[in-house]
Amino acid sequence: MHTLNVRITHHKADVATLELFSFPSIEQGLKEIISIDSIKECVIIQTCNRVEIFAACEDVDRAYHDLMDYMMSRAVNKIKAEHKGAEDLAQKIIEKSKNIHDAVEVDTHSSALYHLLRLTTGLDSMIIGEDQILGQVKDAFDLACKVGTTGTFFKSIFTKAINVGKLARTKTRINEGAVSIGSAAVELAERVLGGLKEKNCLIIGAGEMAHLIGKSLKERNISKLLIANRTYERGVMLAREIGTGEVIKFGELRDYLKKTDLIISATSAPHYIITKRLLESSIDKKKKLVIIDVAIPRDVEEKVRELENVYLFNIDSLREIAEENKKKRMREAAKVERIIENELSDLIKKIYKCSIEDVVKLIYKNAEEIRKAELKRALRMLGKTSPREKEIIDDLTRVIISKTLFPIVRNLRKAVENGDKDRIRLVRELFSKN
Repeated sequence: MHTLNVRITHHKADVATLELFSFPSIEQGLKEIISIDSIKECVIIQTCNRVEIFAACEDVDRAYHDLMDYMMSRAVNKIKAEHKGAEDLAQKIIEKSKNIHDAVEVDTHSSALYHLLRLTTGLDSMIIGEDQILGQVKDAFDLACKVGTTGTFFKSIFTKAINVGKLARTKTRINEGAVSIGSAAVELAERVLGGLKEKNCLIIGAGEMAHLIGKSLKERNISKLLIANRTYERGVMLAREIGTGEVIKFGELRDYLKKTDLIISATSAPHYIITKRLLESSIDKKKKLVIIDVAIPRDVEEKVRELENVYLFNIDSLREIAEENKKKRMREAAKVERIIENELSDLIKKIYKCSIEDVVKLIYKNAEEIRKAELKRALRMLGKTSPREKEIIDDLTRVIISKTLFPIVRNLRKAVENGDKDRIRLVRELFSKN
């Protein structure tokens, strides 16, 4: 059995191309792919920036062409539905099909396994070392198991890949340090305030950045999260999405500043939201106040830096942290690559062993069938024999088969351990056909 990986990811594709390649129902996609005769097992990994199909097959070339025919047929049907009645429909099909072919990446055999290990360790992610992809791979594998599109081959491979993903995060610091602006804002606040536990935080704004920051703050066990937005209802919606937070009216902002330890402002306002004048009359000057302005244009007036115990940071500060952490992760990536190299070697040996055991079973099965047939014929030729004599002859034939096959199987398993692919391939060709 061999591994085939066909994928479209953020590395080469735009969102529109990813959508054409994606599955509205992954469960249905699994059922359709496994119905392709050349594909024996399959797993679909689909996230916001990748669609990947892992297929187990005997003939890689045939499986690849069958799978691409199926995927392109789906894509063309989507294009037809989207541009139904358009005069230039044929041109759109040609253009968008070309986009798919240009974006598709294919790996087979050990290269496919290497890619899977890079995937679970986070090295192939848009944000290097991120943790989410490991859970996504596990969920994809669990779904495939539930649908019934995996067997012993992929169970062995994906179990190993998931464990390697965990190992990389345990043995290195690949997933440490914020590398996005939102997570960098929370990390910076933790540094300046000495932690966020039991701190009161105020988010101004209710857009995507505010959502990401709110999610991150919730994980830090803060004492209280306040949300202020010009549209009150949008603030309520954000609090519901985050799963926590007290929404305050924008006009009452001044009343809550005195008890706030951290302000993160992320609006799209064309003017300042927080000014020196506002803070002078609203805050406790003996208490440290950290303000992080992630808005463009800026929400916070630069002059607030002049106030005692007020610490203002902006996008530039956060970019420095994110870049610093990216460099740290890149250094850790080299360590992860070494882990992948070692684990890939073990995985390949394990796969060949798993694969060759099927051949071993077949060898013994064929030998047993021959033994029984010849034993039956011999007993018929001998005529009348006692139960004891039958037992002796039966045992004799079993011992002959066992002693004849034992050195063959032992050497075969040794070839697996030594990575002797040529010998393994020859044995499979000799015995799998019989």
